[in-house]
Amino acid sequence: MMIQALSEREIEKIHTAMVLILSRTGLVAEHAAVREAYAGYGAEIEHDTGRVRFPESVINRFLEGTEQAGYPSGGPFDAGGPALSLGVAECYHPLCPNGDRPTLTVRSGVSFSAYLEPGTNRVTGFTEETLGGYIKLARLLDNDIVVRLETLPVGEGRATQPLEGRIFAWKHGAWESGGIQMTELCPYLLEMYQIRAEALDRPLPEVFCGSVYVISPLRIPRDVCEQILFFHRHGLRVRTGNMITLGGSGPVTLAGSLALNLAERVAIGILERVLYGEKAWVIYGEIAPLDMKTLAMPSGRPEMLLLNLAVIQLARHYGVPAHPFGGYTDARVPSTEAGMQKVMTALPCILAGGCNVDAGRLGGSICSPIQMILDAELIRALRRVLQGFAVDDDALAVDVIDEVGPGGSFLAAKHTARYLRTELWQPGIWSPAWFQTQTRGDTRSDVERALDLWRDLMSKPDPAPGISEETERRLQAVVERAAKEL
Repeated sequence: MMIQALSEREIEKIHTAMVLILSRTGLVAEHAAVREAYAGYGAEIEHDTGRVRFPESVINRFLEGTEQAGYPSGGPFDAGGPALSLGVAECYHPLCPNGDRPTLTVRSGVSFSAYLEPGTNRVTGFTEETLGGYIKLARLLDNDIVVRLETLPVGEGRATQPLEGRIFAWKHGAWESGGIQMTELCPYLLEMYQIRAEALDRPLPEVFCGSVYVISPLRIPRDVCEQILFFHRHGLRVRTGNMITLGGSGPVTLAGSLALNLAERVAIGILERVLYGEKAWVIYGEIAPLDMKTLAMPSGRPEMLLLNLAVIQLARHYGVPAHPFGGYTDARVPSTEAGMQKVMTALPCILAGGCNVDAGRLGGSICSPIQMILDAELIRALRRVLQGFAVDDDALAVDVIDEVGPGGSFLAAKHTARYLRTELWQPGIWSPAWFQTQTRGDTRSDVERALDLWRDLMSKPDPAPGISEETERRLQAVVERAAKEL
């Protein structure tokens, strides 16, 4: 569907602003080796200030050298496809590949999150048991719902948390986000991924997942440079992200932050081309409003929709994939607010090209099993929308209409039996049928039905661990050694 937030003239104005930002302001790279990498591509360097500026000719050469990325079309990156193997690093796949088919991605993020107890709505900290149950629930609900451990909430405060989080993810069938956090952890992470690659019998680059963030606006701090360079020396790519808040790390105007975000993504893309030979680049859309009363970063505001649509449009303009930041809510409990904000920030973007629905996550990094079940129902309904419908001779059913005739019924037609399961979506949690006042019906709310389903699913056996006891023992030894040596 042609859902747009920008005109062609506005896209050109954002492009012009991006060129001015990179050529006049540039960015600061706090490591000489990173500055030299940029200089090798034609950037202008001030070593005494760390400033890197990009002449328009350098920007144009980068954009003209862009090639379409070979991103996978199966699994959580494409509606209805089979899930990707959890052994393959997912750090670098965008949510919205640059193609003609809309995509729906479901990543359930867990950071230093709180846990919303089903039935009581009491907010507590995660335990290993409840975090394992949260991952188990996602796997039982839907093959495409992937819990992504952005951090390990049960390891908060420990320097080895990035190491422990990966073991927990691999064991329980989640994805690690790739966070490195401390340069001192790099050798231990490398050793763990070598063990992981050996256990999976896969090449190390296919298994490795490392990610860092620049400091918006326009600064690559020294520790981030060191982490990128460490793994580059071992032939491994680190994903570099950026995050902008309206009025905080970016201008309060949507247009200004879109231009700044585009400038940072181009600068990151140039570095990745120099270091990794990467011809493709991705426009990430981790841009969010800043609540000026609290300085919190809300995720369910209408600005999110406008920003996501603009990011998708800009990505199509440059012929690259997009990574919009949608499908979130600021609600604290499963509610109408939660559902409406998730649909508002995700559905138009899905139809415009692709987006994520963050199953289970509520505002303030609260994770709710009940919300995950409700989101799974929403995701099933959205898949039906993306499926569309066929218009061919058999679907048009002219002969069937003629056979039934005026005043007849199609209930007994073989055509109905053949198509009813593929044409008509059936709810699992949402109300199944029109309520008949003269007969007894199910008057439970969707939250009450979800609670019953959660109890049923949690009674099922736990899935087998994703790593062997021997592999886990070797990985834990690395963590223990890191805890002593750091």
